[in-house]
Amino acid sequence: MAVHLRFRSLTVTTADAEKTYRFDGPATVVSGPSGTGKSSLLMLLKHVVGGKAVLTPAVRDHVISARAEVFIGEQHVILKRTVNDARSGQVDVLDPATLATLDTYAVQADGNLPPLSDYLLAALDFPRETIPSSRDGKATTRDLTFTDLFAYVYREARNIDREVVGHLDPWFKTKRTALFKLMFALTDSTVLELSRKLGELKEELRKKTDEYENVKNFLGATDPRTEDQLRSELTSLRDMLQRADAAMASLRHELEESTAADAVLRRDLRAAVDSARDAAQDVLAAQDLVEARAAVVAQVELDLSRLDRSTTAIEKLSPFDFVVCPRCMQRLSTRPVPEDHCVVCLQDDPHDQDVDPAAIAQTRRTLDLQLQDARAVLEADGGVLEAAQQRAQQTDFLAHSLRRQLDAQTRDLVAPRFDAIADASARAASLRAAIDSVTQLRDSWTRAHSMARDVRAIKEQRTRTTAEKKARTAELAARQTLVSDLGRDFNTLISQLRPAPWIQSATIDPSSYLPVVDNVSFESLQADGGGIVTCINVAYSLALLEFGITHPDVRVPSLLIIDSPRKASGSNLDDQARGHRTYQRFQTLAEVNASQVQLIIADNDSAPTPGAAFGKIELDYDNPLIPGVAHPGPEHTHRAEDES
Repeated sequence: MAVHLRFRSLTVTTADAEKTYRFDGPATVVSGPSGTGKSSLLMLLKHVVGGKAVLTPAVRDHVISARAEVFIGEQHVILKRTVNDARSGQVDVLDPATLATLDTYAVQADGNLPPLSDYLLAALDFPRETIPSSRDGKATTRDLTFTDLFAYVYREARNIDREVVGHLDPWFKTKRTALFKLMFALTDSTVLELSRKLGELKEELRKKTDEYENVKNFLGATDPRTEDQLRSELTSLRDMLQRADAAMASLRHELEESTAADAVLRRDLRAAVDSARDAAQDVLAAQDLVEARAAVVAQVELDLSRLDRSTTAIEKLSPFDFVVCPRCMQRLSTRPVPEDHCVVCLQDDPHDQDVDPAAIAQTRRTLDLQLQDARAVLEADGGVLEAAQQRAQQTDFLAHSLRRQLDAQTRDLVAPRFDAIADASARAASLRAAIDSVTQLRDSWTRAHSMARDVRAIKEQRTRTTAEKKARTAELAARQTLVSDLGRDFNTLISQLRPAPWIQSATIDPSSYLPVVDNVSFESLQADGGGIVTCINVAYSLALLEFGITHPDVRVPSLLIIDSPRKASGSNLDDQARGHRTYQRFQTLAEVNASQVQLIIADNDSAPTPGAAFGKIELDYDNPLIPGVAHPGPEHTHRAEDES
């Protein structure tokens, strides 16, 4: 049963006007001269549902937005999309009764808004699948979108006479065939998931195989020893290391026994060293004390010397009354001097006690007594220092003697064992380094074997997955007869439309799902003429649409949009007759299946076989597509066509 998709109307809004074009009947013909906007009207339908439409400069410059009233599955909504502004990457879903915005979707997934494609596919109840693909030789995936499905709905004028559902686009080929299989249930989610898994396994197998080969080649180039040789060598090295460790332990034990015998001597040596250290500290302390005592004696002697000099000066100079300066010989009698001040230095005259001979004598006696006491203490402290120095020499001598005695006792026992222990330790370290090197090589081989196991596991998983895919594909193989049935219907349609009188047979290729006429592929038919190829292309789309209507388990969209079904046809009687037969088929399809299908056709002329099933949208230079914008006329249109 065809998935239900139908346009009810298209509203085009400009800055100054708004116009609605309706598609009420099962078939609508949009007619008018070249350049009046027929193709642009169809492109706006594609634009509204999120497609990448080719919009003319007139549309981009003047149209603000387009709204399409659509039936999608069981839903009846209005889709609105702006043109050429910041929001043109979004589509609003409106309530058809109130025009209130129900939701907003992103044309391209941006992380902020849900994608429009998911909404439309869900509304159509069409499976949203991810198909396996490859890029730069690496496995990847690609999402099937509503825009991809719309390629089966919209036959554009620019390629209707050269390709079938974009089959010339290598990037779209995988999607086109996947969509055909999904519409005819020749594949399903299980098969696609298994195909994606096989692609991932292929990529993983390639990486693991390359990694394994690189490690194996590296090991073979860097070390010729096999894994068995490495294992044997590792066992031998570990045995030698065990013997070296045992020998070193034995030497250390002997050393411990020999050192235990002179433990008393070592204890006496430690005590002598401690005593020598303490004696040295006593010497330092006595030296500091003697230096302090000597400083006191020197200070008292200095005070006595200063007292003697002061007494002498007083005795010699006090009787003199200076009238001239003793330095510069200038007279002092004219110099103003305060009372009780020296006429030479201008300082206060000394007090009487400072020049009293008795006081001076008492001070000298006191200093003499201090000097005697200080010298006595200094002499006593000097004796203490001498005694401390003697003790320090004795303790140093004792410690030196004990050390020489210990060295003499241990020279023949300890030193040789220390050398042997050092040699044994170096031997053990060398063996451990060799063991580490061999272990790393062995671990590399273990890693290589692990990689080989991974490669085998991936191959086994790929085999199982391939078997699962074949089994599921075999279950769906019976539906391949639908392609043959479609081929027969296509052949019948070709015989009715008669694109060319010499055509004898037509069918659908069972692998590419493209039309084949007289055993010739579609692209090879293009040399026979554009009008003939256009008719065959239209017949292919009609065959798909009719097949979907008559087969409940086929998910072909119920809408078909055809731009210029008579493109590249001539004006002779045979070409006109072919166009007449094509429109008769349109009329029959619309009348018989009025509630199940919708045809929207753009043509330069009105339908040659008008009937009740055909609605009309007529455009001309006075009434072009874009409302409120005057058309420049046919001359401008022809000139633009010539320039292009």
